[in-house]
Formats: sequence, structure tokens, C-alpha cells
Amino acid sequence: MEEEEAKLVSCFVSGMSSYRLHPDNRQSVSRYAAESLDIIKALHIEHFFTITLSDDNSMLINGVRVSPDKPKAKKFFLKLRHKGIVTIVISKGVRMDELERFFGDLASSSDFFHSYAHIAVKRSDKPHSSDVLHPWQVMKDDLLHVKRVYRDISVYGSIDMTTADAVVGSIMASSRKEGHILNLLVPMKGDADDLYIHSSNVAMLSIVQGEYLGFGSALVYDIGFAALLHDIGKTRLPATLLDRQDSLSETEWTVMKKHPVYGAALLASLNKVPEIAMVVAYEHHMKYDGTGYPETRRMVRKQHIVSQIVAIADFYCTLSAGLPQRKPLSNTSIMGLLLETAGTEFNPVLVDNFVRAMGEI
Repeated sequence: MEEEEAKLVSCFVSGMSSYRLHPDNRQSVSRYAAESLDIIKALHIEHFFTITLSDDNSMLINGVRVSPDKPKAKKFFLKLRHKGIVTIVISKGVRMDELERFFGDLASSSDFFHSYAHIAVKRSDKPHSSDVLHPWQVMKDDLLHVKRVYRDISVYGSIDMTTADAVVGSIMASSRKEGHILNLLVPMKGDADDLYIHSSNVAMLSIVQGEYLGFGSALVYDIGFAALLHDIGKTRLPATLLDRQDSLSETEWTVMKKHPVYGAALLASLNKVPEIAMVVAYEHHMKYDGTGYPETRRMVRKQHIVSQIVAIADFYCTLSAGLPQRKPLSNTSIMGLLLETAGTEFNPVLVDNFVRAMGEI
């Protein structure tokens, strides 16, 4: 991304965030509007300045292709995509107060835009989301491949890395295309497929966290791969235990808590599996303060940051889907619980990142 285009995207995103977080304090909004205005004036070609979304998931700023692979560029791209915007045209003479109000329109959850003398917005003419396939229905196609990967590992002691790579790549691509990540979480069905659904959903939210932290694609891939297989150890548990629809007994819970050890051992027996996948399988039920399971001496083993990321995604997906003895919790309730347990059960920096990502994407 060219330096000036990068600065402009940063100013727009910061202006949107300031407007949303501090609607009554326009000082910071005005500052970002002023900075944006200076950049726009410098980048004007003839009489117009344009921002365009292309069909190949990139942005064009005055004809310069911008790949939305950086956190702020991605956030801006997804915001425009969610609002159905394909082109923004800003003409010469645009005023700072217009940009300030435009930041507010972009930050708003509604599709309404004010009329501007120097800003024009073109919307997509594609069918409304209600007329097309729901995003999570597309994700369901990956579940067959997830089941195959789990079966090959648990039954045959092998893994088809081509299939696993395709699943993780598909989830990464979906997370980058869809503005509302929650639309991509596949609903649980209360049957044997729930293990694969849960694993796919956890992989999705883990990838989102990695992207929002600004990690490179290679590390985000490893995070997604590890998250997808974090519960592979449950394939070594009795089916009757996994199918239980009520609370587990103390004895059953003791057996359930063995799945991280089983999972790490399964993955360690395979070739070409990223080492972090074994670590996450073992650590995803450990806590930030050293508690949780498997039990270890707190000062000897500290939970890996990728395990911490997956643990947050696992927590969210489990509570949003509900438990046998508890109804699903709302997004707001789960976020509240995460914030309450930040610093003890979960890494507070990662909790803040997750809350921001889920609130702004």
C-alpha cells in the first residue's frame, strides 16, 4: 500500500472509531477529518477522488490497488462492504464538516447516508442478503472435509494435509469476505456433527483474532489449523459421553478432562502437523493464571499465546451455542463474562482485542 493511501485509510478508520466511541467529543473526529482532507487534496486526480471496492476483494484508491490485509485496511474494507458501498467519490471543495458527518454515517450501524455537496456514495445492485445463500450455509460445505480430517486422524492415524489446508484456507477467505463474522458461525444441531461444527467455529474466531492483531498470513494459518484440531482428543472419548444432554457426573468429568492429553498425543504421532497444533490441543483448557486442566505447576508452564487465542474462541463458541444444562448466552453476556475473567482465566490484552474485533467487524 502506498504511504499516502495507507495514511488515509488509517485516518478514516480512526475517525469512524472516534465518532462511534465519543459521539459527544468532536475534537478527535475533527483532527482525523482535517488530516484526511489534507491527504485527499494531495491525492486528487483532476477534479475527483475515488475509493472503489473491486470484485477480487481489494480496494482501489485513485486507481491504486490496496489489498485489505492490514488490520485498518481490512476494517475499512469490511465496513464499506457491509454497507453495500462499491464506490465513494469525493469532489474538490469538500469541507471538513462534511468529512466529520461522513465518518458518523460510516460508523453508524444503519444504512442511512446524509446528502453531501461534495461526497457521493454508490451502492451495490446485488441482491439483498435475504435473497442469497446465508454465509454460514457456505461454511457448512467445509464440514464434510472437517469430518474427513478428524476421521483420518482418529481411525487411520494419518492426515490428508491437502484437505486440511483447503479447509483452513477456506475459513480464512470467508473471514476476509464477510463483514459480520457471527454470520459465519454454523448453528449447532445437537447431534454427532456438533464436534466438527464447534471446531470450525472456533477456527473461524481464532483466525479473526489473529487477523485483527495484525499477524501475517502464515501465522494466522497456523492459528486456524491448531484451532480446527484443538478438540481432536475428544475422538478418543466414549461416544456416550459426547452425546450426553445433561450434566456430567464427577467420574465422567474426570474422563472428559483427559481429551487435551489424548489430542496432543494424536497430533504428535502425525507427520507435517505444525507443532503449535499439538501445543494448543494440550493447553486450550488451561487458564491465563495457570489453573485449568491439564494441571501443571503454574511457574513451570505458561500457556502459549496461540492457546490463549483459541481458549477465548472456544469459550465464546461454547457459551453462544449453549450447554446441555444451560441455554445459549447472548453476545453481550459472553463479552461481559470475558471482561470479568480477563487477567485470571484469559489474557486481558487478547480479551480486549477480541471484544474490539467482534464489536467493529
